[in-house]
Formats: sequence, structure tokens, C-alpha cells
Amino acid sequence: MTTAWNFWTSDIAKRLSEAAGTQIEASELVIPTEASHGDLAFGCFRLAKTMGKNPAQIAQEIARICKTDHSDIESVQAVGPYVNVRLSTGMATYRVVRDIEVTGQGYGASTPSNKTIVLEYAQPNTHKEIHVGHLRNLVLGVSLVRVLKKTGWHVVPVSYHGDVGAHVAKCLWWMVKSRGGKTTFDDIPLENRTGKYLGNMYAEATRQLDARPEYKDEVSVVQQKLEAHDKQWEMLWQETRRWSLDEMAEIFDDLNVEIERQYLESEVVERGQTMVDELMKRGIAKESQGAVVVDMEALKLGVFLVRKSDGTSLYATKDLALAEKKHAEYPTAERSLILVDNRQSFYFKQLFEALKQFGIQVKQEFVGYEFVTLKSGAMSSREGNIVSFSDFRDEVVTYARNEVLKRHPEWHEGKVVHVSWCIAMAGMKFGMLKQDSDKIFTFDIEQALAFEGDTGPYCLYAATRLGSIIRKFGQATPFEHELTFAFEHPAEKALAITLSTFPLKVKEAAEQLKPACIGQWCLDLAQDINAFYRDVPVLESQGDLREGRIRLAAAARQALVNGLSLLGINVPDEM
Repeated sequence: MTTAWNFWTSDIAKRLSEAAGTQIEASELVIPTEASHGDLAFGCFRLAKTMGKNPAQIAQEIARICKTDHSDIESVQAVGPYVNVRLSTGMATYRVVRDIEVTGQGYGASTPSNKTIVLEYAQPNTHKEIHVGHLRNLVLGVSLVRVLKKTGWHVVPVSYHGDVGAHVAKCLWWMVKSRGGKTTFDDIPLENRTGKYLGNMYAEATRQLDARPEYKDEVSVVQQKLEAHDKQWEMLWQETRRWSLDEMAEIFDDLNVEIERQYLESEVVERGQTMVDELMKRGIAKESQGAVVVDMEALKLGVFLVRKSDGTSLYATKDLALAEKKHAEYPTAERSLILVDNRQSFYFKQLFEALKQFGIQVKQEFVGYEFVTLKSGAMSSREGNIVSFSDFRDEVVTYARNEVLKRHPEWHEGKVVHVSWCIAMAGMKFGMLKQDSDKIFTFDIEQALAFEGDTGPYCLYAATRLGSIIRKFGQATPFEHELTFAFEHPAEKALAITLSTFPLKVKEAAEQLKPACIGQWCLDLAQDINAFYRDVPVLESQGDLREGRIRLAAAARQALVNGLSLLGINVPDEM
């Protein structure tokens, strides 16, 4: 279906091309920075270079002869070097409302394709607690999956969890050592069988190793026993891993994380070691001080360590096998994305090069982001100063609940719980998604949950205000009659034009892998909605004008709900 935006830009570009006597592309049209200048504009700078004329003179000539008959165009004027086009309020608003009414939840979507993309995210390790530092990966991953699906990709979301390795060996070593050598778990209370307990074990093990370096050999022995599938240690590992994975599944459910294939490091340990052996046989890797490395100095990628000197595996050992496994399971995938924080960017350059030399030809792409901090500072599971996601979530939900009860003490408990949850999730997610993911995000609970400003709750409030108008309309659904052109207020057209750009923003977000495009659009739309709510008398209007405004309100709410949904945010009926 041709959207309003595509119709306008194509039609206007064609008319401007005829007036200018040269081809002007639809993509060259922009929204003016000053709304008073018009609704769409074309800068004549490119034409000035080819024509050898002043761009302002060219703009004047094009505006004077541009035809506007049988179109949505109300007027064409030159303002400096720009040709500014003003659309008819009635026709432009009508076209956008009809687009949204016809497509509904599908507004902004592209035609599905048979192209597959694998997106790996949600990679918390087992035997540690999920904390606030993991949150951006989860939130960003959920949004990218939804955005890519919206633009027609068949998306395969996969996760990968470090359930073996040094951190597991440290955790289990101290868990046994601190309990007098017991490798069973019958004395551990049920309430302690959590990721938090295991995370505490890991943090304490790290402190013990820092204080007593001689313990390092004991940990190395534990890791070797785990990799050799020692019966006692494997039983302890499997049970404690279950604690972590069960807790992880609950948190993923809280955040709308949907995973089609869950990979575990333990699946790829043995194959990873075999691949390192093959790299050595081919002369790609070599021994260096007992370890195995791939020399990438000639490519300015340093030395890539793929096996430790004690013979045990590293992240790299297993990542080689993981890439091979994903490629084998999804051979038709055109792209394979890995969402990891920016601190790992150099490592993944090395990994991709090693895979290339091994002969795995798949388009691997690193998608990076900066980390999340709190006002109290950065966190580290190694240091044991993390803020768990569960504690953080509960604090944010409690804060939101108190705000809801201040405004609506009369609401029943179920409604309070639902609305508080929606506000809390919007507060947590929106701040991370509205700004470029390459910037460090510091969470401030009061700022994030404010109903004013650039926040998720502000966007929710805009949607619920429209919902209140629609409910007050209270008659038969406003979609039963043919829509007319009865629109006349500037705020109506401003709202419609912002609505018309949604498909464009979704496409941009998918191409750039940046949900921030949609986050900013949601903010812009919320501002236009609030101006519409403030300035346009909807329910006080009469006849076709009243129904048209109700339908515009419904269309705007639908589009905002669509946008927020792509960010993983649900909209309540009331706030």
C-alpha cells in the first residue's frame, strides 16, 4: 500500500521536476525546521551547482510555475533557497487517517520477505545474577527484533549463555570450599537456590583469589574436572545452572524477551577445542608460551588467544564453534547480528577474522552499545557491587505505584498493579531506547518516571488522553461512516504529518539498527498529540468535523501504540 508520505513526496517531486526541467527525487524532500514555512521543502543547492544560478532564484522560478491542480497541495512558495509546499489540512489529514484505519496494528509495516536474519542477544552468564548492567542488551534486543520483523525480515532471535568457563569454576570452587568440601546441595535452603546466591559465591571467590593467588591452581583443577565431565562436579554444575536458567526465564518474561533458540556454551566446548586443533593443523594458529593463538598483527588486529596455556577453553574457543553451529542451523540466513557492548568490539573483529580464515563465510555483524549506570556509579559482578535487576525492578515498580495511588486512590488493586507495571516498564525502557545506544545511559528514577519531559510515561500519558476522548465519544464506533475532509485546524495537520512519517522512521530504525529513531518519533508525536488535545475542541465540535476529529484521535493513538510496541512498551487504558 502507498502511504500518505510516499504519495506526497512522489507527487511533489514529480511536479517540482516538471517545473525545474530536471529530475528531483522524492528522497530530497524534507520537513522544514520552521512549521510556518510549510509542510515539505526542497532545497535548491544541488540545482544551483548544475545550473550555475543562485539557489534562491531557482526556488522562485520553480514556485512560480509549479502546478498544484488535482493534488493535496494547497500552495507552493519560495523561502530563500527552499521551495516550500503547504498541504491542504483537510485532504492531508484525511489521507493519513485512512491509512491508519485501513492498516491498524500493521501501520508502519513493510511487505514480508523470505529473507532471514539471526539476531543474538540476551547473553547473561549462568552462576551470576542478572543485574542492571544487562538491561540495555535485553531492552535493545527486544526492540531490534520487533523493528526488523516490522520491516519484513524473518527474524530468528537467539540467546547464548556462558554456563561453563572460569566464572563457573570460581563460583562452584568457592561454593564447595566455603562449605567444607561438600559437592552436594541438600543443605542449601530453597530460597537460596538463586542466581543471587551464586553471584555472591562468584564475587567472594574473586575476592579470595585476589587475596590468595595460590588458590588459582585449585580453580584450574575444578575447571579441568568440569570439562572432563567429572560425575560429582557435573551434577553440582547442572543443578546450579538450573537455578540460574529458571530465574533468567522469569526475568526474560518480565521484559518481553522472546528467544527461538537458546544456545549454551556447554554445547560448543568440545567442538571449539577441535576447531582450535584444526586451526593449528592448517597453520592458522600456533602455540605461544603454552597457549594457542592466531597471529593477526599483519591485519593490525594483534594476537587472538584461542586456548589457554593449561589447555582449557576461552570465550574465543567456544565462540568459534557457536558461529559454526548457528550457520549450520540457519544456513539460509543473509545476516547474523551479535548484540554486545562496545567494549567487545575489538574482540569481535578478531573473532570474525578467525572465522573467515577457518572458512566460515557468513555475514557476521557486531552491533554495539554503551553500558548502563546508576547515579551511584558503575557496577561489576566481579567486585560484587551490582544492583540486581529484580531489586531494581521492584524499586521502580514501587515508585510508579506510589505515583499512581497519589492520582487515583479510588482504583481497585488490579488496575493499580497493571498501570504501575506499564509506567515502570516504560520508564526503564524508554530512556535507554530514545537516545543513541552509543552513549552511556545513567538511570535516574525520578526523571525516568516523570509524566513531563522526554520520558516513556509522557508518551503513555499522551496515548491515554486520546483514549479518554474516544471513550467520552461513547457512541457507535467512529469507523462506521465514510470519512470526510472535514479538518480545518493547524494542529490537526501537524499531527497528521508526524503520523505520516512513522513508516519512514521504522525503516530508518531497521536500516541503522537504532530504535532511537522510533523513540524520538514517539516523543515528537506525543508533543503533537498534546497540542491537539489542548488546542482542538474535539467533543465540542459538531457533525462531520466532530467525527473526523474523533477518528484522527483514534488514528494517532493507534500509531503511538504501534511505535511504543516496537520499543517493547505496553500502553494502559488510563493513567
